[in-house]
Amino acid sequence: MDKARDVKMKYWTILTLIILTTSCLNKMSMQRIPYTKELKKVNYSDIHFNSISLSQLPGPYYKDYSHHKNATARNYKSYDTMGFRDTLLEKLAHHLGDSVLKLFFLTPKAQGLPYKGFAYVSNKHIVPMHFEDGGNFALWMDIIFKKQYERLAEYKENGQFKKQPELNPDPQFMLILGKGQFSQKWVNSGMLIDERPYENMGAYLYKNAPQQYNEVKITKEKQRYIQKYSNTSGADLDAGSLKKTFAEYIGQRNLKPNPPKNNQSVFKEFESLANYTFPKELKVLFELHGGIENTGFLTAEEIVQEWKNWKIIYNDPNWMLADLTGNNHPDGRKTIGIYTNPYWVPFYSTGGGNFIAIDYAPGSKGTSGQIIAFGEDETRIRLIADNMLDFLEQLKQDDEVLRNGFDK
Repeated sequence: MDKARDVKMKYWTILTLIILTTSCLNKMSMQRIPYTKELKKVNYSDIHFNSISLSQLPGPYYKDYSHHKNATARNYKSYDTMGFRDTLLEKLAHHLGDSVLKLFFLTPKAQGLPYKGFAYVSNKHIVPMHFEDGGNFALWMDIIFKKQYERLAEYKENGQFKKQPELNPDPQFMLILGKGQFSQKWVNSGMLIDERPYENMGAYLYKNAPQQYNEVKITKEKQRYIQKYSNTSGADLDAGSLKKTFAEYIGQRNLKPNPPKNNQSVFKEFESLANYTFPKELKVLFELHGGIENTGFLTAEEIVQEWKNWKIIYNDPNWMLADLTGNNHPDGRKTIGIYTNPYWVPFYSTGGGNFIAIDYAPGSKGTSGQIIAFGEDETRIRLIADNMLDFLEQLKQDDEVLRNGFDK
């Protein structure tokens, strides 16, 4: 059986290589390039460019500042290049029948020639395209590359190319577009900051693929990081003490909690998604309430929904580990500096997308089940309390516990 399987695998491997080789030899039969390691071997001359019509693109228009409070700002004129980007990506997605994750194209080598573009689509294929140099598309390109062309003209006027004959006086420019991405680069100018896609086009396309194409690698990198800290053992708290302290908090604040309800289906949903038990201390508290008006306490359903919302961000391949950890800092060594992760269970909202959570991924000096603050505005993951009982004891006194860690 193993030999038969090996023979079949070799057959399919050879067949795949034949198809790719034939495509390259026939050149222009390749309309979509699969994102595989074989891509690195593809030369520029092997690529067939599909002609794309952009006749329905809107002409250049200004950003809408009419909502601005300042009168001067309301009258400010600035072309909406980001709006153009979104429209272009949307129209290409419709034309190609697949969402465009990233698009870059090159200005023509000479007047009258088309722009050459490459669209990375969500099914891990790259679509080479020709954009005709005309119509509204050309008007937008003139606006977008205006500064580059002006700088090139300055270099020619001041004799820069005579001083540095190794530079190319007729370079191309590149525009790179994507969700949250808009950048221009010089191409084959001879400068150090140059992009040089023609030297090995296949390798260039492979190297510059969008992050989503390496989703498995990105996911594994996050998993390796968070597994060093994940600890779902939790705090071993006495249920009676939790109920007593929580009841005292309710009484001192004159709160009227909604009646408790059966949350078993909610707990099961969470546990099936998280692969660990819904926090025991929260289960105890939900025996006493089904939501508390005029407080930040979330219902069981809200907890699971918020947890899912943050998990979507964590799992999104657009958020690499470096992005998640780049702008957030630990509270000493008690917490870890990361924007979010699936081992934080938000149970209390402080507003504006910020939450108090039970922490099952503590820092090296922290403990499982400690209470932390995280969210949109929490650049430092603050330690709030050692555990839920400690949190409730402090919350009985006043809301100052919610600000713990700000003074450090």
